[in-house]
Amino acid sequence: VNPKDNISKFEVLYKYDDLQNGANINSLTLKYDKALNKEWGVNVEAPIVYYQEFGLEDAGLGDIQARLRYGKSFGQFALLAGAELVVPTASKDTLGRGKWQANPVVGAVYAFSPTVFAFAGYKHFWSFAGDDDRVAVNESQPRLIMAYTDPQGWWLLGDVKYTKSWETPRPEVVDTEVEIGQMLGRSTGVWIRGGTSFLDTSREFGINLGIRQIF
Repeated sequence: VNPKDNISKFEVLYKYDDLQNGANINSLTLKYDKALNKEWGVNVEAPIVYYQEFGLEDAGLGDIQARLRYGKSFGQFALLAGAELVVPTASKDTLGRGKWQANPVVGAVYAFSPTVFAFAGYKHFWSFAGDDDRVAVNESQPRLIMAYTDPQGWWLLGDVKYTKSWETPRPEVVDTEVEIGQMLGRSTGVWIRGGTSFLDTSREFGINLGIRQIF
């Protein structure tokens, strides 16, 4: 739950996004995180995506993402940095962005108490190669998370992201989501997340379901 936690885990993530004009996106993502040591970690995500709109249905592999992350704690503070590589493996144009991306991330976590924390971070999406016919990726994304983690094993968090695109005709999007989850034991957790988007976006609402196994 806490972005500063560097742990090895496997996750299965289901996501549904309802878009305007009857379009929708379903995806099932497999994600693996590996803690290399106390401060360094890596992860990889592989999504299977189904896109549907009036007169069009596409299904197949989406863009694969791989990340390297570093975190350092200083008492109640933790500083985070990372780098994300997006590989344009999508089998259809509707299932990915068609661009190689190198996306840096920086952020910080502050623990108000043993059960309450806040995360503030910034991520920049930047494409450096790929399909010349697809729109280049150049986006700024600040993000804020506030969370409560209960000693009984459940958690509640709010997540707000603002994305500014410097390339597309829909330049600004705000995503707001709420997540509630429960640990089923010492190493297995499940959660549900829901939310909506505002400003220049076709997304009306979305639902995420996840299960996590910690090693």
